Amino acid sequence: MLAAEIALLILSNLFFAYADNSDQNRPERVDVARAAGVIEAGGMPDASDYTYITEIKLFDPSEKTNDAYAVAVSAEGQYYRISYRGDRGKTASLWVINAVWTVVIVGTLIAALYIYRKLLRPFRDISALPKELAKGNLSVPIEEEKSRYYGEFLWGMDRLRAYMEEEKESRLALEKEKKTLILTLSHDIKTPLSAIKLYDRALATGLYDTEEKRKEAYDGIKKNAEDLEAYVEEIRRAVREDAQTVRMENRPWYLTGVLDDLAALYKEKTARMRTEFVIDPYEDCLLAGDRERALEVLQNLMENALKYGDGKRIGISFADEEDCRLVTVTNSGNTLKRDEETSIFDSFYRGSNAAGKKGSGLGLYICRNLMRAMDGDIYIKCDDASFAVTAVFRKV
Repeated sequence: MLAAEIALLILSNLFFAYADNSDQNRPERVDVARAAGVIEAGGMPDASDYTYITEIKLFDPSEKTNDAYAVAVSAEGQYYRISYRGDRGKTASLWVINAVWTVVIVGTLIAALYIYRKLLRPFRDISALPKELAKGNLSVPIEEEKSRYYGEFLWGMDRLRAYMEEEKESRLALEKEKKTLILTLSHDIKTPLSAIKLYDRALATGLYDTEEKRKEAYDGIKKNAEDLEAYVEEIRRAVREDAQTVRMENRPWYLTGVLDDLAALYKEKTARMRTEFVIDPYEDCLLAGDRERALEVLQNLMENALKYGDGKRIGISFADEEDCRLVTVTNSGNTLKRDEETSIFDSFYRGSNAAGKKGSGLGLYICRNLMRAMDGDIYIKCDDASFAVTAVFRKV
């Protein structure tokens, strides 16, 4: 566009300089021709009789002048200088046209520079972003641009980059956790599997010669088979409870129904273990989330209380905070160190009090993922005498 405007400026000037250059269109030349005719006929014209002629006098070759002039020869052979001025109207028009074109060209240049700086250059800088994101180059933040045209776009691209980076890191961490889980459980499975093989060999060779010993072997096989089944369930649950793919059926549910199911599961078990199991009085309410997942969380907390408590007492208490119902499972006895509290919800983390106790360190990790998926939370609070885990459910 700029080149076209410059070309038009040149053509305009050429048009004024060369187009229709006849005397009829140059009135100053008409005056000069009339005055020259008078001189050539032997007369002496008066400059004041002509519009464009400024002076008529004998021609002196040594005289310098900046005025336009023509030379006429009289009948006697004398040379006369006829000085004249041009048509100022055409000159003024040419100046106006040149001024207009200059303004247009400068305006176009300014607009072009603005478009380049605000649109073209930023676009050139960001044109490679989608390709880099597709390649997986996610670690370098995208520089913010104050441009009103691309600022929000770049902000959105940077958020997309950050989200993709988080997803990538989460995926890698998950893969690592799955491999660690398989290695851990594979090692743990060897113990009951070896025991089953020993019992089988002993039975096959007739090593147990009394019915009592054979029954003891059968019981050992049954117990170790149950352990194997528990490990398989750990693997199945760990895969199912991937925090990124966990499925929820978020429907309102009543607290009473879940607690009744929990009591049915653990009343007899705690009685056999001679553990006092108490559910404090509470006011029923409607809670948000997945009922089965909520029951699963509370089951996990009960299993931890049975496994790591001193076996004397387990209690479930309740509290309200803003629009949430807090359900706390507390067991008497606590051997967890204070500096381990921040790590207790990490995947595969097993505290110092887990020595000799079976497990994979996924229970509380899964509970946290389930609670967050239900827009809730979970936290622990412990002292020397007790260990408490609180699940925070949102009310409907």
